[in-house]
Amino acid sequence: MKEIYVKTFGDLIIGTDERKISSEGSRSRKAWVALGYLICNRHKTVKKSELIELLWGHGDESMNSAGALKTLIYRVRGELERLWEGAGRDLILSDGDGYRFNWACPITVDCESFGEDTHNVDEILEKLHLYRGDFLRNMGSEIWVLTLGAHYHNIYVSRIMEVAPMLRAQGRGDELLSFWHIVSQIEPFNEDLHRIFMRAYIDSNRQQDAMKIYRKLKDRLLSELGVLPGDEVRALYHEAKRINNYHTLSVENLKDQLRETDAPSGAMICEYDFFRVLYRSMARSVSRSGIAVHIALLILVDKSGNELTAKKLERSMENLEEVIRTSLRRGDSAAKCTSSQYVIMLPSANYENSCMVCERIAKAYSRKYPGSDTMIHYEVCPIDLDEKDFMLT
Repeated sequence: MKEIYVKTFGDLIIGTDERKISSEGSRSRKAWVALGYLICNRHKTVKKSELIELLWGHGDESMNSAGALKTLIYRVRGELERLWEGAGRDLILSDGDGYRFNWACPITVDCESFGEDTHNVDEILEKLHLYRGDFLRNMGSEIWVLTLGAHYHNIYVSRIMEVAPMLRAQGRGDELLSFWHIVSQIEPFNEDLHRIFMRAYIDSNRQQDAMKIYRKLKDRLLSELGVLPGDEVRALYHEAKRINNYHTLSVENLKDQLRETDAPSGAMICEYDFFRVLYRSMARSVSRSGIAVHIALLILVDKSGNELTAKKLERSMENLEEVIRTSLRRGDSAAKCTSSQYVIMLPSANYENSCMVCERIAKAYSRKYPGSDTMIHYEVCPIDLDEKDFMLT
């Protein structure tokens, strides 16, 4: 009997040195679910009743469950026949009131090797490379797949967290970067992991890649959760920017870099991190000069005052940005601070004037998008007041 290997991370793949078969694109999904279950439980005989419950649940009482299972096992063996002639009968055996994978078959299964415990750096890396995606990903609706998938997912994340400082201590941090494409897919919101890979990119003198990680995380958090990345991740982003910009400048080169070119008319729309710097700078100026400066928080809601759906919100926020930019002066600044809110800074404007500006933006938005079922609510406060002093309009 030929030796076979089984890959369970990503699509289910079964192969020999000469041939391989895959669940990808197969029209017989139930047959592959049954095959995957028999392989993952190959150290025992799986009763027919267990397989019937797994594949059809309680099922239709009028259904001939035993006959349906017999037909399905025939299909399973047919899939395996593509490995070698007679492979179906060689590998899937009838055993009393059940079926089992042939115990005599020499076989290696990636998830079993992956699950073996180790704290050796090179062995951890070797096991991490086995993980090519979620466990049996095209069978993810099956409860047993979800359970095992969550187990292996947690092992993968914990091993990344464990090996990262070990690699950095050995000056091998760049070896971690090969895992980023998997981590970014399976843990899109995990700031600890994003921080680890940003650090690895910075240590490898790839600051642009570190900044890309931050920007994608920020967009994802804003879009899906309406929050910004935490202080530690932002600090790494600014570190990467500082290193990326480190070189000697002449005064003329500096002026060229600072000069705004091809600037659109109206307000300056900036990143929220930069807006925070502007706010703090303005707050210091206000404390010395006493000049009136207000900020306003604009939020998009539906006509009933409820939150918008994610799909509608994305387009509506793009529309709102354009209205804000064209409705304000060039000296005003604005930034998107959550998935549904913009904050604007209004220098030399008192409370009444600031409210008038917000009303102007709301009316301009309604005029430009008369068929929209969205509307703008706003809050206004002086720049030096605490958040509890915000006044709702």
